[in-house]
Amino acid sequence: MNERPFIPDARSGPRVGQRGASGSKTRAAIFDAAFHLFLYQGYHGTSMRQVAREAAITPAAIYNHFEGKEALFIDVLTEHIPHNAVLAALSEAQGQTAHEITHDAVQRMHAAMASQFDNLRLMFIEIIEFQGRHASALVGRFLPQLLEFVERLKQAEPSIRPYPDVILARAFFGLFMSYAITVTIVGGMAGFRDDPSDLAAFADIFLHGVLGDSGDPPGSFKPVDTASTDSSLAGLKDTGP
Repeated sequence: MNERPFIPDARSGPRVGQRGASGSKTRAAIFDAAFHLFLYQGYHGTSMRQVAREAAITPAAIYNHFEGKEALFIDVLTEHIPHNAVLAALSEAQGQTAHEITHDAVQRMHAAMASQFDNLRLMFIEIIEFQGRHASALVGRFLPQLLEFVERLKQAEPSIRPYPDVILARAFFGLFMSYAITVTIVGGMAGFRDDPSDLAAFADIFLHGVLGDSGDPPGSFKPVDTASTDSSLAGLKDTGP
């Protein structure tokens, strides 16, 4: 198996001699065939011969455009992972207060996610079949956008508790993705359907927690030492392409 421990910024370019219009069409056909097959058969359930048949080319022709099967999957994952559309929507969030920004953000992210639910399968393939081998590079690629969002919240609401930015980013995006994943897997069940009021509740939990007006028990919250977290965060940023 060809291994490539990084995620490229975009689809890797065709080899010399394959840059013409015909080569680009062939590459696109391979890519689209692989995307469809990986999505519904998984990585190990898909062979390069199947990809070639779906793309109407010979198996050997694939290697004029991709280094191997794993390289092909990485390109598909990078292009189609839902985070691309969701985080693009996040960057457009509007509002003056942390409450307004957060609620506008999740509504925009939800709208962007509407066409991406099937693509969540690619995340599961990465986790189950690759044990998350490419995840660090993906996080390194998307984390800066989340941190920019957290900074906007902190500027709008200076009283936000002094958790490290990466913890706030994980909490926000983790809640949103947990909503999306549960809707995808068990959305037919009561309490798990795609309901805007449920999504708004997720946003409120991020902003206010689940305690009542009485707040935290005395002494329950302590500011976090950010030194070790900042060090880990720097490592994630360095992991990207």
